[in-house]
Amino acid sequence: MPLTYAIGDIHGRRDLLETLLAAIRADMGDRDARIIFLGDIIDRGPESRQCLDLVILTLERHPGSKLILGNHEEFMLDFLDAATTAEHETAAHRWLPNGGSETLMSYGFADTVGFDAIARQLADDVPDHIATLREANWMVESDGHVFVHGGIDPHLPLAEQDPKTTRWIREKFLKFTGPLPKIVVHGHTMTDASLPELYRNRIALDTGAVRSGHLTCGIFDGDTPPRFLATDDHGRAIEVSEIRALDYR
Repeated sequence: MPLTYAIGDIHGRRDLLETLLAAIRADMGDRDARIIFLGDIIDRGPESRQCLDLVILTLERHPGSKLILGNHEEFMLDFLDAATTAEHETAAHRWLPNGGSETLMSYGFADTVGFDAIARQLADDVPDHIATLREANWMVESDGHVFVHGGIDPHLPLAEQDPKTTRWIREKFLKFTGPLPKIVVHGHTMTDASLPELYRNRIALDTGAVRSGHLTCGIFDGDTPPRFLATDDHGRAIEVSEIRALDYR
């Protein structure tokens, strides 16, 4: 597959994403490469709107790059797609406690404003953001890897996977130790040590950026073993370094 950088869950940390993207550009040099965002760009952190701006710019600058829809983007689309006031309220009550309040604040809304009005205004103010979410992928395949947000149903072939399942699945996938059709590269479930994790059948890249300051990308370059870059915001400035994954293979 082409040189590929897969970025784990960002959750509104524009500062980490901006720094990591600069490091990725330096790492790729003059080579053509694509960047795959594994979803959960928004929610929890303070700058979801700004993160989506960066994602859109990256998709434009690097042909072949992809955004995978995460379950938090699904929360937002469910809110936008609600047809009635009652449906808006139901969707908002699912979304806002899970980081949606911070996302609305990044767009300039207080969550005390009427939800119908918020949905209409978002559609008017940021149609490019909404279009990007609607056009997002749910799975990206290469010869040896499959990139999804949360995982796959380990008992189904790739062609029979349900998109919603790939965004939400946890234990059934995480506890499965047998072979899968391809190595699954995913986010969604934070790793315990805030480091990427290697398993025989999957690679976990959600290192809890909003909490740990570690936003991680996996680097996939032909048949060579994957490498990993990660941010660290615990010093005076955000730094990026190549790190070693925890290897459970």
